[in-house]
Amino acid sequence: MILKIILFVVWVYALTVLKRGKLGFYYFLVGSVGTFLTLLNFMPYFKDYFIYAFVWALGGIGDLTGLYESYAQYGMFFINHNDTVMSLYVDMECSGIIEMMVYVSLLAFFPAYKPIQKLVTGIYGIVCICIFNFIRIFTIIWMIFTFGTPVYSLAHAIVGRIIFYVLTVALYFYVFTRHQVVGQKVGKFSYENLDDKQ
Repeated sequence: MILKIILFVVWVYALTVLKRGKLGFYYFLVGSVGTFLTLLNFMPYFKDYFIYAFVWALGGIGDLTGLYESYAQYGMFFINHNDTVMSLYVDMECSGIIEMMVYVSLLAFFPAYKPIQKLVTGIYGIVCICIFNFIRIFTIIWMIFTFGTPVYSLAHAIVGRIIFYVLTVALYFYVFTRHQVVGQKVGKFSYENLDDKQ
């Protein structure tokens, strides 16, 4: 615990040095990595509650569609396919918590946004990542329900991840790349008539 406090103080001090030195890239890099590690340190205190809420929310769709049963207290889904029942356990990786922490960490030190914009964009991004993960898990469950347990590896390791990461990359492009490009000031320019110089 003492070591963590010392590392945190060193990190904050390093940020002040980089800020004063106007080393923007290193400030962003050190700040983002440090924020992620700090959030990662607190994750054991809230991850179980988040997984519970995630399974509970997605369980409502299961009740409506009849594709699966959810047990939020155990973080599990039960999928019936013919006479076979398969359980799908939602752990830290499946919940999308890590992806949310990465997003928040990058956004916290991204220079193109003002503080209030970071807050709004942060909430927007977290909600989007949750929805993307809902789509991913539901796709996995639907494939297992439709085609049976043999497609589990395909659904979980390939199809689900492709869907989730394509949507996440689109979010990153919209929030980071597009915003920065649109916000750049390139100055005024015009075409000069060469005939005027002759």
